[in-house]
Amino acid sequence: MLTLIKQEYFKAFKQNRMHIWLLTMFLFPIFILGFFPDQRMETGILNLGQGLLLVNLLGIILTALFTSQEFTYGTIRPLLSRRFNRAVIFISKIIVIWSSFIGLFLADFLGTMVGKVLFAPQFNMNLQYGDPTGNGWEVIFKTVGETMLQMIFIAGLVLLVVNMVKTSGAAVALGVIMVYGIPALTALSSFLIQQVPILKWGPLQVFLGIQNIGRLGGQPDLMYQALGLTVSQLVTAYCLYTLAIYAGAYWIFQRRSV
Repeated sequence: MLTLIKQEYFKAFKQNRMHIWLLTMFLFPIFILGFFPDQRMETGILNLGQGLLLVNLLGIILTALFTSQEFTYGTIRPLLSRRFNRAVIFISKIIVIWSSFIGLFLADFLGTMVGKVLFAPQFNMNLQYGDPTGNGWEVIFKTVGETMLQMIFIAGLVLLVVNMVKTSGAAVALGVIMVYGIPALTALSSFLIQQVPILKWGPLQVFLGIQNIGRLGGQPDLMYQALGLTVSQLVTAYCLYTLAIYAGAYWIFQRRSV
C-alpha cells in the first residue's frame, strides 16, 4: 500500500504538476484580496479569497486525471503485473485524491491568511459572523468542511464515470454540472419535494443539503423546512449514497479489462 501511495504522489507531481496547482491556490486569494478591495471583508476572507470555487474545479480535474491516466498511458498493466491487488490500487488512489483536496484547501487557507495580513489587517477573525454563524475561524472551518463533503461525493461520481468510459472528459463535465449547475435547481427541488415527498431522499437533494449543511446545520427547523430532512437523516443518506457510489466505482474497476 505504501509503495502504491508513493507512486501515486510521484505521478501527481510529475505528470499532473501538483506543485503548480498548489502554488496557484496559494497565490489566488492573495491576488483576489490585493486587486479587489471589496473582497477584503467577510465575503472574501471567510470564503478563502473565493478560492473554494477553484478548489472544487481543480479537485474534479485532478480526480479525473489521476484515474484516466492509468488507462491512457497503460500504467495500470505494470501495476497489475506486479500482483498488486486491485482493491489496494483503488484505495491508494482514493487516499491520494482526498489528500490532494486537503493540500489544495491548505494552500488556499495559507494564501488567504497572507493576503489578510497584507491587505486587510483590520479584519478581526474573532468576531461573530453569520451564514454560517460563528467567529471567523469557525465559519471557515464549516465552509471548508461542507466543501470537502461535496468534493468527496463528486470524486466518487468522477471515479465511477472514468472507470466506465476510461476518459476524463465526461467525468469532468459531470463534476462541473454537480458543482455549478445543481445549486440552481434549489427552488425547483423544493417545489418537487412538496409535490412528491419521497424525492427528498434523492441523491441530488442530499447533495444540495450537504452544500448547505454548514449554514443550516445549526438551524434544524430551517433545514427541515428547506429539505424535508433532519441533520441526522441528511448525514445518514449522504454516507449511504457515498458508500454506494464508491462501491460501484470499485466494482467496475475490479472487472474492467485493461
